[in-house]
Amino acid sequence: MDYKRVIEDFNNGTIDPAKFLVVMDNDGGYWLCVNDSIDDEDKREELAEVMKKKYGSPGGYNDIVDVLNGSGVNAEWC
Repeated sequence: MDYKRVIEDFNNGTIDPAKFLVVMDNDGGYWLCVNDSIDDEDKREELAEVMKKKYGSPGGYNDIVDVLNGSGVNAEWC
């Protein structure tokens, strides 16, 4: 994952934290569309796939979540 770009885009508003969550897991993380205005699960998965292609797959360890949160990224540990 391009963490620098993800942090910049969360902070400059390109990525809306009300719409996307970065889920970290040591076996491989994923993007999650949390946009409440989209009821269609297939559409949510499609949007998460777009984020994965644009920014890469999140992966790492629990401590990276604190760094991401401190940098303004909506992230959690799975």
